[in-house]
Amino acid sequence: MLNSPKRIIMTVGDSRVGKSTVTKLLIDWFQVQGRKIKVYDHDNRNRLKAYETLVRIESLDFFGGGTDKILDDFTKNELDIILVDMPGQYIDKLGQYIVDSDLFELLIVYQWKLTFVQPISHRIDCVNYMNSLVEFATNNANYVVIKNQHFDTRFGEYQQSMQGKLQIIGGTEIVLTALHRDHYETLERMGKPYSLACRDKSIYVVYRTYIYHWIKNFYNSILKNDKAIKYLGLKNEDRTSFTRIF
Repeated sequence: MLNSPKRIIMTVGDSRVGKSTVTKLLIDWFQVQGRKIKVYDHDNRNRLKAYETLVRIESLDFFGGGTDKILDDFTKNELDIILVDMPGQYIDKLGQYIVDSDLFELLIVYQWKLTFVQPISHRIDCVNYMNSLVEFATNNANYVVIKNQHFDTRFGEYQQSMQGKLQIIGGTEIVLTALHRDHYETLERMGKPYSLACRDKSIYVVYRTYIYHWIKNFYNSILKNDKAIKYLGLKNEDRTSFTRIF
C-alpha cells in the first residue's frame, strides 16, 4: 500500500546547493521501489544524462513556455511521480508559473500532491528563497528541506529564522552528509547512476566505501522520518529496501 497519492516533486532553491545530486539519489530509490516516474530537467549541462538508461528524462525550458507538458502528465494513470529538477533561484518565475498554470487548482482536480524539496547550505540566500516559497505556496504544498553538509555542518541562519516556520506549516528536514570532493568528483566522472557507480571496481575500494556510506546515510535520514517518506512518495512497508540498490 502506498503512503500518499501521486506526487509532483520539485527540487528547488539557490544555485549550486545540490539539487541535481538529490534528484539522482531519489531516482535510484524510486527505481528500487518500482515507482513509475518521469523526470524533467531544466539544466542544460545534462547533469542527469547518466540516468537516461533508468528513467525517461525530458529537457524542460522553464522560461520558454515548455512547461505545459508537465500539466499534461497529470492525466496519465501510468505515472506515480513527476520529478522536476528546477532551475536555481528564480523564485519569482516559479511563483508566476504556478499562478499562470493554475497549478494548485489542477493538483486538486487530478488528485496529485506537490512537494518542494530544497537542499540548503549555510548561506542566507537559501533561507530567503525558502521563506519566499513558503509565504507564496503556504499549505498548498509539502516541504522537505535537505541540510547539505558539503558546505558546512552549521545552519545558523536557517535555525534562527526558518526552522520554526517550517515546522508550523508541516514541513520536515533531512540531512545529506558531506562527501569528500575527490570522492564526489570521481563519482560524477563515472557517468553512471550512483547505484551502479558505487559498485564499479574501477573506483578505489576506499572511495567506494565512502560513497556507499554517503548514500546509505542519506537514505537512513529519510527512513527515520515518516513525513519525509510520505512527502517523497516513497513506500513505507519495507524500510530496508534501500539495501537492494547495492
